[in-house]
Amino acid sequence: MAEFVVISVSGPPAARDAMRALRDDKHVVLLGGGVSLEEEIELKQAAAEREILLLGPGCGTAIIEGKGYGFANAVRRGPVGIVGTLGTGIQEVSCLVDEVGVSHALGVGPWDLSQKVDGLGTMGALKFLGEDESTKVIVVVALVPTTSVARRMLEAVKAVGKPAVVCFLGVGRGAQFPKGVVPAQTLEDAAAHAVALVEKREPREVTSTLSPEEVRKIAEREHRRFSYGQKYIRGLYSGEMLCAEAMVVMQGLIGDVRSNVPLKPRLRLPDPHSSRGHACVDFGAAELARGRHPVVDLGPRCERMLKEARDWETAVVLLDVVLGQGAHPDPAGELADAIAEAKKTAERGGGYLSVVASVVGTPKD
Repeated sequence: MAEFVVISVSGPPAARDAMRALRDDKHVVLLGGGVSLEEEIELKQAAAEREILLLGPGCGTAIIEGKGYGFANAVRRGPVGIVGTLGTGIQEVSCLVDEVGVSHALGVGPWDLSQKVDGLGTMGALKFLGEDESTKVIVVVALVPTTSVARRMLEAVKAVGKPAVVCFLGVGRGAQFPKGVVPAQTLEDAAAHAVALVEKREPREVTSTLSPEEVRKIAEREHRRFSYGQKYIRGLYSGEMLCAEAMVVMQGLIGDVRSNVPLKPRLRLPDPHSSRGHACVDFGAAELARGRHPVVDLGPRCERMLKEARDWETAVVLLDVVLGQGAHPDPAGELADAIAEAKKTAERGGGYLSVVASVVGTPKD
């Protein structure tokens, strides 16, 4: 196994220690944030010159040869290699491909596909997976980059020469992808295509323990309990990529969704502390984060759920529950109390609150 240095501190010390490790020709996993864009570019250029790997900064998830670093799930070893800009997206895909397994999951950080960084980390990760014999299928997941960066990354994925799936969340269905690179609209789609490529078959829909008819009956039952005027969906997410995926799905069903991390600039919430219309909020964003990551500290989301319940127009609250290494040890216990209180609050106002949770994890988590 190649030598990796894992750095979990933030700020200038992290950049300094990372550069020292790179100069010693060691791969670096930079889990912390607080690294300037200029420092990130300098570090990634140094890694590229030495043909070694720099993961991060600002993405607290990595799996290397079965070992998780930062926030990670207990997934089996297998042939799917994942490259992603944000941790929760990597976690969702790694869990959904657990049936075939993960070789490596490499987080390159939220700014890697910006115009200035220009995918330096992604290029390095693709090279690493391309040379890794255990990786047979590659999945790339990211928020939609600029057109020029997206085009360059797609060509880089194709050049690796391995079956690949790319999900740029927010890219329309009409986007052009190179031959041999499978486009995916959501993280769930990306995982389904990856498993299908491993098993050399057509992708199947994600299975459910409930039949479509049972799901429909539950939805109809919940809808009947709403009062007049209850009409909005409010999503409270711990990760930006899970938040973005929810908005991609929602906009195809209900139209515009506002957010502090919007799919389109015109849909930005004026105040992230107050929802308007249909809205999804990323609690990992700098303006809402209060020290600990929202995967660990559920308090701010529990407080916001009560606030949404007091809004007589709120009908549905969406949540993500992220399990695994580094996460809250009992998220269901803390959320259950908050959900019960939020439902009582809505009922006191003459309404009803429906809460839908998406769980990211594997049976071993």
